Amino acid sequence: MRGKRDYYEILGVRREADAKEIKAAYRRLARKHHPDLNRGDKTAEERFKEVAEAFAVLSDPEKRARYDRGGHDAFGAGFDPFAGVDSSRFDAGFGPGVLDELLGQLFGGAFAGTASGRSASARRGRGRDLRYETTIPFADAVRGATVELQIPRLSPCATCQGSGRGPRGGTCSACRGTGRLRVEERVKVRIPAGVEDGSTLRVAERGDAGSAGASAGHLLLTLHVTPHERFRRRGRDLICDVPIGIVRATLGGPVDVPTLEGRATIQVPPGTESGTTLRVRGKGAPAGRQGEPEGDLYVVIQIRPPTQLDPRSRNLLEELGRLHPEPTS
Repeated sequence: MRGKRDYYEILGVRREADAKEIKAAYRRLARKHHPDLNRGDKTAEERFKEVAEAFAVLSDPEKRARYDRGGHDAFGAGFDPFAGVDSSRFDAGFGPGVLDELLGQLFGGAFAGTASGRSASARRGRGRDLRYETTIPFADAVRGATVELQIPRLSPCATCQGSGRGPRGGTCSACRGTGRLRVEERVKVRIPAGVEDGSTLRVAERGDAGSAGASAGHLLLTLHVTPHERFRRRGRDLICDVPIGIVRATLGGPVDVPTLEGRATIQVPPGTESGTTLRVRGKGAPAGRQGEPEGDLYVVIQIRPPTQLDPRSRNLLEELGRLHPEPTS
């Protein structure tokens, strides 16, 4: 998420701004940078996108709270700021349907159903978004994976192809005229590399089927990541503690460290202190979309002195202590 501007800065409001102030700032900036009023101006179009994204997050109490706690890093890879939004919130005085169409052209996804020229009645019949949660292993969250889920959803009736009508114009007996049936459907979801615990992915049109030919809702999938016994996350980077003995810490030398792909060898410099952090490039999360670089592995050295000493070892350490007295504060 590095490089993205602060949402409050984009809208030009204080972090303590209430919903009314945020809405007013959005309406002013959306009108100013509306592409129809700035034909051919790519800068205005990008500014309009920024303003719409900032408003999508800050006008939603749950998303705003997450953003206030962790900034852009609170959402992780794959975050869709427009997931589950009501496009009516984006009214900026352009007239019915105009902003729907523009947002659909610029973003697709959450607004695609309203941008395709469907009638207002078809938009009202759009299927319900479904919320679902699943737990994935730590390694899948870091490297990315494809998961297959069983999702209960309303699907178009196969007998009447969603029309609700029977073969002779009557009511379809399979769905009783609703055009939809509840089924358990297998859905494959691609998990992008580097997703964070708590991230929500939007799977287009895998929610409930719409009525009267309207588009299906979306599947909003919240991910929970199982903690790893060795690794911790910091964005796309991994962190792990690696114990070494006092001899290796003093003299330096090669040390084997764990990675998600197996073992790697690093060189510990002579005189390394406990808590020293060494970097292993490219052993974090793979490079992500939108130019996100690959992550690194950070090894935190933990010096472990021997706990059971035979007489000879104790004598050697005592001799070492006489030759190299303890540092004074």
